[in-house]
Amino acid sequence: MTATNEILSKTILLEIPPEITGHGRQGRPRSGSRGRVRSPSPAAVAIAAADIKVLFENVYDAALITDIAGVILDANPRASHAFELSHEEFCMRNIANIILGFDDKVMKMVCDNLTNDRFTLIQASCQRKDNSEFPAEVSTSRMRLPGCDLLCFFIRDVTARREAEEQIQRAHDELAAEVQERTKLNEELNAEIAVRKTAEEKLRQAIVKLQEHDRAKSEFVSNVSHELKTPLTSIKYIAGNLQKGIAGPLGPQAQDYLDMIRADCQRLARTVEDILDMSRIEAKALKLRCVKIHFPRFVSNTVESLRIQIEAAGLRLSVAMDDAHPFVNGDPQKIERVIFNIIRNAIKFNVPQGTVEVRLKDDPRTPGYLLLEVIDSGIGIEAQHLKRVTERFFRIGEHVSGAGLGLAICKELMEHHGGTIDFQSPPPQRARGTWVGMRFPVVTPPAVLVMCDEAEIRGRVKGQLMACGYEVLIAAMNVDLAGEVAARKPDLIVLGWTAPGLEATRIISTLRSSEQLRAIPMMIIAGGEGNAVKQEILRGVGAPILTAPWQDGDLFRRLDQVAVGKKGMTS
Repeated sequence: MTATNEILSKTILLEIPPEITGHGRQGRPRSGSRGRVRSPSPAAVAIAAADIKVLFENVYDAALITDIAGVILDANPRASHAFELSHEEFCMRNIANIILGFDDKVMKMVCDNLTNDRFTLIQASCQRKDNSEFPAEVSTSRMRLPGCDLLCFFIRDVTARREAEEQIQRAHDELAAEVQERTKLNEELNAEIAVRKTAEEKLRQAIVKLQEHDRAKSEFVSNVSHELKTPLTSIKYIAGNLQKGIAGPLGPQAQDYLDMIRADCQRLARTVEDILDMSRIEAKALKLRCVKIHFPRFVSNTVESLRIQIEAAGLRLSVAMDDAHPFVNGDPQKIERVIFNIIRNAIKFNVPQGTVEVRLKDDPRTPGYLLLEVIDSGIGIEAQHLKRVTERFFRIGEHVSGAGLGLAICKELMEHHGGTIDFQSPPPQRARGTWVGMRFPVVTPPAVLVMCDEAEIRGRVKGQLMACGYEVLIAAMNVDLAGEVAARKPDLIVLGWTAPGLEATRIISTLRSSEQLRAIPMMIIAGGEGNAVKQEILRGVGAPILTAPWQDGDLFRRLDQVAVGKKGMTS
């Protein structure tokens, strides 16, 4: 190495006054020694008499004594151990053979520094006897002895420290590299976050636009659908009148064309109603008018209304129900629509001479639910399409009629009623066809408040209702109706007006004048023709009317009229 003035440090001389050290001039006597000079301690005497050779031999670092030319004159045992050289071998060498790079220029600099009371600290590599090297720190001092001027070199092996410094430097470099890498990653991450935020904002704006477009589309479709309903009704009505011969007799071909017109009108009307219902569902504006329905009778009536269509298609219909009388709380028109849609699909996708089976039973999988099954022997649904049949606008094939909303609306309506709808194709233990299962939660039977003075009629009504699972409440005609309703909370009122007199008018007036009571459905049992006043009142009541005596089944037909909200008619 080359030593430079940059690595030199000036020796600072600290002068301590003699009065503090006790050396030199006499200082102020300490307490207890006033007026006399203290004699040197034994230790101080020993140090003063010590042989410098002993100090040299026992110094910690390797120490070498040279003349001004660098010729080695002496070495301590530490030096012999460090360089693996004997005392004699040292004396045959120059300091330049020990400290690599130590030349005359460096020697002159060391001597000049010592002359100027400066010491030199050299960082260099030293060479052992076997030519191996080790890093070292070398400090120098001058020895002025009688008749000669010598140099003393103190050499310390700093290999361990250098390795530690290198490890620290490596760790520092690695940490710096890791910090740099993480800084780069952080910058990349920040850039990616910025890009994602930009993308998310664009996506949010796109979603807002799509929602606006969707609302506009829904409003447009809803408006168009409403506009279509009126002309469709008119066309269907006109075609029906033409078929009745109002405009004159028609030939067979004209009748066929009118049949086609009416069928297309019905199909288009159903599509329009599907679109309107879907718009209401999307807008969360679908309203259900729920009542407690005697479900076996309701399903039977609904299926029987489709029997003509089923048989006209060359199919066989079978209906099987348990003997129980469970009730379901729901909107009759909406549930009827679900059943119609499923059975019409069973007709539409069936095969010649096929079957349509309808079964109603307790759901074996979910207690407290009814399972309505519709099983057909038709072409079935491919496995990859089963999970998508209730998606909106999903249709199978290229030439399928309809908007693809029927089953999607069925699913929505079932969920609005707390139920589910499932599909399986083929049905269990069948080679082909489709199984549709609709599950409805069962509710407690409706309570019917019967108010009738005639014991025979009251008893017959009670017996028929209880036989079909209804809860029957009996009340006299002169009871406080508002209090009775508040206490017993009936779902339906059956009012008997078979006796002479106008006592029933008070009850009818009370029911119609109170908003709370007006919400309770009512059915009237009328007896005989009565007077003109009674007939006029009955016509203006707007409730289903059952005329006594009645045939089996008439009572429940009137109750069903109440359930579906149809206006009453006498029987």
